Amino acid sequence: MKVVFITLLIVGIIYCSANNLRLVKERIRYLENRVNSESKFRHDDHSEIIYRLDEIDRVLNTSLDRRVGRYDEVSKETDETSSKAIEHLKQDFTRIRKAFGEEKATAGRIRREIPNLGNNLKAVQDKVDNYCKISLNKTDKAVSRIEETSELIVSEITKKHITLLYEINEKISHDSKQLRDIALKLEQVKQKTDDTENKTAISNERVDAIAANVIKNAVNIERVYSLVTELSTNIMPLLRQVSCIDLLNNSLIQSGIYNLRQGPVVYCDQTTNGGGWTVFQRRLNGQVDFYRNWADYKNGFGDLNGEFWLGNEHLSSLTLGGEHELRIELEDFDGNSVYAKYSKFKIYPEEDNYKLEVSGYSGTAGDALENHNGMMFSTFDRDNDKYDSNCAVKYHGAWWYKSCFYSNLNGQYSEKSNKGIRWHKWKYSSLKKVEMKFR
Repeated sequence: MKVVFITLLIVGIIYCSANNLRLVKERIRYLENRVNSESKFRHDDHSEIIYRLDEIDRVLNTSLDRRVGRYDEVSKETDETSSKAIEHLKQDFTRIRKAFGEEKATAGRIRREIPNLGNNLKAVQDKVDNYCKISLNKTDKAVSRIEETSELIVSEITKKHITLLYEINEKISHDSKQLRDIALKLEQVKQKTDDTENKTAISNERVDAIAANVIKNAVNIERVYSLVTELSTNIMPLLRQVSCIDLLNNSLIQSGIYNLRQGPVVYCDQTTNGGGWTVFQRRLNGQVDFYRNWADYKNGFGDLNGEFWLGNEHLSSLTLGGEHELRIELEDFDGNSVYAKYSKFKIYPEEDNYKLEVSGYSGTAGDALENHNGMMFSTFDRDNDKYDSNCAVKYHGAWWYKSCFYSNLNGQYSEKSNKGIRWHKWKYSSLKKVEMKFR
């Protein structure tokens, strides 16, 4: 009786197992088809899933063969053999469940990664679109400035050439008249020479004098044309004067205010350390208030002959291309002076909040800008520092603050205040004079 019961139990298990195995295999095929249809976004995972599905299929086929063999021998098996068969069934189905669990986890991970991939692609596309938009705006502005400058240059050159041509024509007309008068006199002299033989010697002297006058006028005409050629040669270098160093290279060695081509009006220091420096900040006496908002520091303020800030927008455009160096000159209230020089200097555009890039220190003041490298500009109405409050408000200034500063050259003008003009790598007391310049 017991043997019959075990036999029925095993047959039932085999029957149920066979049906379940067929359903499982159908489910596997269905999953495989789904994976194949979605393989566009997960090529690497697809190969791994197919490998696992093949392994599961092999295990199921082996399990079915084993069940059929056990069914044929079940009537001959003892109780111990039946127990082993059941144990094998449990182990096989445990492996199947584990394999399907792994497949399910893999499929779930793939499904989760697909929307993430879509979001990442959209984010990248948005960044590219934004970058293209910013670049296009900058290009439009640059083209507009070039067109305006070109019109101004053409207008000025046209006026100069018209004036010059008028002067040349007047000179040539005058010299031509003189030449005609000389030719007439020569003809008269010739006639008189033919009439009177004894006057030949005197006539020859007059002819020589007239010939010398003709040669002199010819030299004058040559000199006029030489001056015209020299003027034309000098016009092109003047058109390329877009910085103080360009002015210096064209023999404009006097420090002072210049109107740059394709740029702002600037103060050029043509004497310090070889010259060619564009001054963009100066503190002298506290007559100009440097506690200003974002717009003022963007556009610039003050007097180029006194205290001023050139403007972050100008700083960005003038240092945008090529390599530039920075020089900072400091003086305390006792008349002591030092300087800091940097071999690399750049101010990024407003969309980067006029971020500072500076490196390559040398000098006598100590490097008090190293801590500010890579920081964005902050004012009392635009906080871009890393401090928990606004450094510009706390220290009454505007600067490339971090948390908060090692230098604060746009601080309050005061000899005693801790909010004053500071350069901590030299001294902690406030300073009297500052000049910042680049080339």
